[in-house]
Amino acid sequence: DDSPARARAAACFADLRAVDAMVGQVRATPAGEEAEDDGETAPATATGGARASLDAQLDLVARCVEAGVTTRVFSVSLGGFDTHADEKQLQQVLLGQLDGALSRFADRMARTDAGQKVVVAVYSEFGRRVRANASDGTDHGTASDVLLLGAPVDGGLYGEPPSLTDLDDGDLKYTTDFRDVYATVLERVLDTDPGAILADWRGRLTGVL
Repeated sequence: DDSPARARAAACFADLRAVDAMVGQVRATPAGEEAEDDGETAPATATGGARASLDAQLDLVARCVEAGVTTRVFSVSLGGFDTHADEKQLQQVLLGQLDGALSRFADRMARTDAGQKVVVAVYSEFGRRVRANASDGTDHGTASDVLLLGAPVDGGLYGEPPSLTDLDDGDLKYTTDFRDVYATVLERVLDTDPGAILADWRGRLTGVL
């Protein structure tokens, strides 16, 4: 006889306890049974501090999806992309970590009905400048790319590739508004009205989901 709001609160609390138990199991796993470790310390996230590796974060998300918890959005992060120096080598390492973790997660999600509904959005809180600085890195910029991954996604390049010569005071000019991507995910994946969140934004990406 719970009201819808109370029933939702109860379900969320139950999810919280289930996730807490999962975290406890992960922490209690003997060192010899952990996922492959390259021996390096997990990089700090953009919000500061060191958190679990991206593999471990995505493993926890996968457990939640497979357990059928009612949480609809999960956030994970991989830090270290503030590449003001030695960018080429660092980017190669970071993008390799991102590729490996996301590939393993996507393969795992493909094995279940619930997982096949999952869509991953990969984005950065800032882009990079086009011209290298004196330390063989790039400084903070504006436009950046967004990657969408998952069974519901119709892969391909959406929008026009940005010009490396036609710049906005040294920054890339974006060709697709991030709100178009965000609104499309809200509408097609989360079945949520984007208007209430994005002030009646009408832009969408056609054909991606």
